[in-house]
Amino acid sequence: MIEKVKVGENNILNQQYRGRLTEGITYNPSNNTILWVDIIKGEVHRLWLGTEDKHEMLKFEDAKESIGAIGLTSNDNVIIICGKYGVAEGNFIDKTIKYFLRYNHDDKQQRRLRSNDGAIDPWGHLWVGVMTDFDTSAAEGQVSAEGRLYRINCHDLTIETMVDGTFISNGLSFTGDGKALYWTDSLTHTIWQYDYSYITNTLSNKRPFVEVSKVFGVPGGVAPSATKPEPDGLALTRDNEVFSAMFHTGKVLRFDSRGQCTHEYELPAARITSVTVGGKNSDVLFVTTGHPALERPEATIDPTDKSGDLGGFIFALSLPEPINVLNKSIWGRKV
Repeated sequence: MIEKVKVGENNILNQQYRGRLTEGITYNPSNNTILWVDIIKGEVHRLWLGTEDKHEMLKFEDAKESIGAIGLTSNDNVIIICGKYGVAEGNFIDKTIKYFLRYNHDDKQQRRLRSNDGAIDPWGHLWVGVMTDFDTSAAEGQVSAEGRLYRINCHDLTIETMVDGTFISNGLSFTGDGKALYWTDSLTHTIWQYDYSYITNTLSNKRPFVEVSKVFGVPGGVAPSATKPEPDGLALTRDNEVFSAMFHTGKVLRFDSRGQCTHEYELPAARITSVTVGGKNSDVLFVTTGHPALERPEATIDPTDKSGDLGGFIFALSLPEPINVLNKSIWGRKV
């Protein structure tokens, strides 16, 4: 039996903020803040929980930029940012974003690719996916299998391709012991599982953890509310439960360690993009969403408009009991 929970307008985290394509939701237990990105606008936001008036933002000056993911560091005011061309350091004190690493992309790849989701492994190394950029996919009518999943060594900044030929490299997380990787390629409609050896830095034994199309199609499963359910960002617990944002469906699904769906959280927005669990008691589900008009740059994004699809807002739902959270690992390089 799947437990179903409704999330409504009253669960909007900050009534004064609405983004275009919010993603990368991250809880920092060190200072009780929640961070997220707006991919298309090239912004990083930080909200101090309990004090909604303290809302900070970092933004790339270059209009061609985008931000796919962020990572925490040993300094609460410094984050790493996965931009279009590589990895940057963002500083909330001086409000700057500065690249310290560029991807090894040729001119064509620089035009066609951008960063998407990422995560830091238990040893402090950054894993980040790159994929077809918005302008290219819009012009060609598709996302091509030209993406990659990179591992960036925090010590010498070498870049290694761990998975090649990907579509939309998305939600990923390592288990607490680092021996397994959960990784999403959205257009395969699958959350994958790999074994990982840190000694040899190799992924092996690729297998599906959840095949989303089957979840949405089987009797007794989640009712099919969209023609293209795509798994997006995810959060992994110490018990190997997975919370997965399901783009196009208005749902976050929660799976047990066997890949069985146990909970369905339904939101008033179709484009669910990322999810995490946080709060001082590890009992709040935070969810990012995409605005219904995100493809139209001329569209007005109005936080006072609470009608129709509420995409673009950040949602927060109090859970009935604490979750055995797996806190985000931090970047292993000195900042």
